[in-house]
Amino acid sequence: MNDQTQDWDIGRQGRRWTGPEGLAKLERLPGRLELVQGKLCLDDAERWTLLAGLMENMGLDEVVQFGKLEDWQQAIAARVEGAAKPPTPAATDVPASHWNCRVIEFPSDEETWCAIHEVYYEHGTPVAYSSSPAAPGWTTDDGPEAGLDRLEKFREALRKPVLKVSAFEHVGAKAALLDKLGQMIEDCGGVLDRASLSAWLEAWLAEPLPELNGAAPVQMLGSEEGRDQVETLLERMRGGLPG
Repeated sequence: MNDQTQDWDIGRQGRRWTGPEGLAKLERLPGRLELVQGKLCLDDAERWTLLAGLMENMGLDEVVQFGKLEDWQQAIAARVEGAAKPPTPAATDVPASHWNCRVIEFPSDEETWCAIHEVYYEHGTPVAYSSSPAAPGWTTDDGPEAGLDRLEKFREALRKPVLKVSAFEHVGAKAALLDKLGQMIEDCGGVLDRASLSAWLEAWLAEPLPELNGAAPVQMLGSEEGRDQVETLLERMRGGLPG
């Protein structure tokens, strides 16, 4: 049983959520639905929470109407045998995922403009941002200090370096490079700090390099050949990597 589903009351019949319990359960569900690298929600923890909430609401008798009966039978048999183990978030020194407010720069043919958006991070790497700018609003249930708290988050965003919208491009390639860098550092006996390594990689990718005829490594990530060139450069830098 996944940790995210243990305290949900999932039975054969669905349960209605009413009163304070209903509001509490609603608060636990993901606040937004996003597609990240082809998957619904932002990480496995949110997917398990959303799935558990729907199953408690609908009941197992309704849920098993989806899919093929033989698949359900095989899945149940696998669980009985202890073979099916749901994925769990990897343990890291930094949060596996989190949101914060950041200023993002958006270039255009006419002018470059900036806005504060909510940015989603995986292991310190920005991978997605809210489609609309972050709003300064709050609900009356949030309390009298909610407005000041919201403004403080905006002030924190303004104090941090501005993110380029290009930081959200080639997310899969950047994640692969980060994994490769981490392995290289561990192979050399270094201490892996994934958050610091992610920040270093983001800065290095944006820097024009003479080895790439003045192009920044991030410009090369759109093709397999370019990604191979970037990996080769990192291999040559093995002794000078952080950590």
